[in-house]
Amino acid sequence: MFKKVMVRVTLILGLLLGSAGPTLAAETVDAKAGLAVDAQSGQILFDQSGSEVLPIGSMTKLLTVYLTLNAIKQGKLSWDTQVPVSALAYKLTQDTELTNVPLTENGQYSVRDLYDAALIQSANSAAMMLGDAFAGSQTAAVKQMRAQLQQWGITDAYIVNLSGLNNSYLEDQIYPGSAKTDENKMSAADMAIVAQHLLTDFPEVLNTTKQTSMEFAMGTSSATTLKTWNNMLPGQTAADANLPVDGLKTGTTDLAGACFTGTVKKDGRRIITVVMHANQNETDSNARFVETAKIMNSVYDTQSYQNLAKGSAPANQKRLPVKFGTQTNVAVGLAQQVGFWLPKTQAKAKLTYKVTAKTPLTAPVAVNKQVGTAQIKTPVTLRYLPGQTPKATTVTTQKAVNKLTGFDLFKAQVVDFF
Repeated sequence: MFKKVMVRVTLILGLLLGSAGPTLAAETVDAKAGLAVDAQSGQILFDQSGSEVLPIGSMTKLLTVYLTLNAIKQGKLSWDTQVPVSALAYKLTQDTELTNVPLTENGQYSVRDLYDAALIQSANSAAMMLGDAFAGSQTAAVKQMRAQLQQWGITDAYIVNLSGLNNSYLEDQIYPGSAKTDENKMSAADMAIVAQHLLTDFPEVLNTTKQTSMEFAMGTSSATTLKTWNNMLPGQTAADANLPVDGLKTGTTDLAGACFTGTVKKDGRRIITVVMHANQNETDSNARFVETAKIMNSVYDTQSYQNLAKGSAPANQKRLPVKFGTQTNVAVGLAQQVGFWLPKTQAKAKLTYKVTAKTPLTAPVAVNKQVGTAQIKTPVTLRYLPGQTPKATTVTTQKAVNKLTGFDLFKAQVVDFF
């Protein structure tokens, strides 16, 4: 009886021992927290107090929009669904201190118009009305928001309303059990996870967030032109020619300060950034965008995304022995592509593998037969958002090997016996 084949495969990055993890040229940003992650893998590319829970202001609306899009996907809403203006939503539109759109008392507005207004103009009443639309009430909507965050593994967030306003603006309609001065709070890592799910599940959101202006409620008495608060979009005051930013959402309250969850795709790879409570003065309204640009440029300038292609073979042992086969060995390689960001100073580091098999494989051997597990090991620490560390990549045979027959098989068995 032959022993069961067990193969351990280890990927080792040939880097200098003692190297630090991926870092940016800018070691800090002038804000309470800052974060950058790869939008697809969740690899953390920059982290300054990214796990600290802080007020988020209108960045809340990314979660509100996610649930709206999900309700449309499930057929519970349509873009043309008409949503009535609640008494509180109408009253808030009269407060000139708040960002909003003009609403008619007792009027109705389409989900499409409210969605655009919430994302571009950051209209608070529009976000509240979207909650009424997908959940039936503000309380039910907040419950859905909390449940969605739990489903994503976010356990340290504190959500009390749809818009991100301080509860003091919501009079007696605050979420049960919350205080009159409470606000929504998350960490930068939490916000990155929300943005990541929004971009993954509903990439079409970028068609709206990249707009600097859009018409609202055309043909009605509420008709107005929405204006973006995202000054990093092309043509805006904080635009950077090196950064084709196309989203996502600002946030501002007295407690939250100036916040921004941004995204950009460059060199074939999209990243998400979060800046919370950027330090600014009365003449520096773009501070959150300046700090965001600092993070984005540093990521692309100092790091690059490296791929190890599917089928990549061990440099020092590209084949495994096979007995009783028409071939004496078989090529092995990665079952899927492996990719990660590395500092550019180490981008050309040599990749080597160590492969150890207890016994040869026994023919017949099927193509894509799993023969081991690949794990990336490197002195450069690769960090990921909670729950997003890559799963082990399997190593498989790259071709099939048939079993010998007749006298050839007999001879091989005799040789193996002795």
